Amino acid sequence: MINRLVSQIVITTAICFLPLHAENKLQDTRDVLDQWVETKQIISEERADWRLEQSILKDSQSLLDNELARLTQALADLEASATAADEDRTQLAAEKDLLKAASSVVEANIGGLETKMKALVTSLPQPLVEKIKPLMRRLPDDPNNTKLSLGERVQNIVGILSQADKFNTTITLSNESREIADGKIVQVTTLYWGLAMAYFVDKSGEYAGIGTPDASGWAWQELPEAGSQIKQLLDIYEGTQEIKFVSVPARLN
Repeated sequence: MINRLVSQIVITTAICFLPLHAENKLQDTRDVLDQWVETKQIISEERADWRLEQSILKDSQSLLDNELARLTQALADLEASATAADEDRTQLAAEKDLLKAASSVVEANIGGLETKMKALVTSLPQPLVEKIKPLMRRLPDDPNNTKLSLGERVQNIVGILSQADKFNTTITLSNESREIADGKIVQVTTLYWGLAMAYFVDKSGEYAGIGTPDASGWAWQELPEAGSQIKQLLDIYEGTQEIKFVSVPARLN
């Protein structure tokens, strides 16, 4: 009897504890599920953050790679330009040495050229002399004692020779006064064929001739028999007569 009573008490106690145990287990399960959901959310957020950071890192890497390429190219360009600058300096130094050597040669000979130029002017035609007078005045009286720089002296010589070359390659018409045999002054028109020779004639065509250069200046030879032809030649040049062939005497030294 006692044993049956004890058994009933135990069974009754067990039945009373069953609902409480089940309720605790359900709560544990809910807690685990909540933690699992929270963990999944954290993982999802972390994955999203990582993807964003990964994208930012890729963009940063791309920018850094481009900047590195730019700096590498800039460095290469600087090295190339430094090499080119060194080559230019070497070339300029060589040219400077050549110019110094050339300047020494010019400086040693410029005085002789100036002296020859002064002597040469006497054999030049008067229209050319008038053009180069300003340059001739700038030639030093004493080539060994002058304040003019080498560049200025060379410029004078080049200017005179340039004007002479220009005159020599063109035909020049000039109105001049010329003294004839009896000392009479005659107004003539002279046509210079460069520095080779010239024809002259007065308005009437009676006083005419040809001129050629020599060491002491220009020599003028009268050719009265050719006056009409020479006058015709000058009229054609001035455009007052129609163009046609004219036979005139010539003389070259």
